[in-house]
Amino acid sequence: MPQIGSEPTPRRAIFCNPERPELGTELTNSFCRTDPDIAKRFATVTFMSDNRADLSRVPARCLILQCSDDVIAPVEVGTYVHKNIPGSELVLMRATGHCPNLSAPEETISAIKAFL
Repeated sequence: MPQIGSEPTPRRAIFCNPERPELGTELTNSFCRTDPDIAKRFATVTFMSDNRADLSRVPARCLILQCSDDVIAPVEVGTYVHKNIPGSELVLMRATGHCPNLSAPEETISAIKAFL
């Protein structure tokens, strides 16, 4: 079984920024620092849960940051979440990939500040 970070393809898919390989290295290092038990629980909850029915009951104002090219959560996912959380705000970002806080921190911060 390959070790975390030994295959660059998943990292490329997560970031969609081939011109910035350091983002993949940063993600790999983050995964490697994570406690394996916590990572296992996170993965179980993330990949085995279906909370679509809960979206309409979210009482708080929500900002949905949607990257323009994200293979993990495509635009259709952000649109669905937005349509199903009353009063939510959807921002389609120029950023690509799944981690705009790493790949486009300025754009991410700007969107959050505008929402607040």
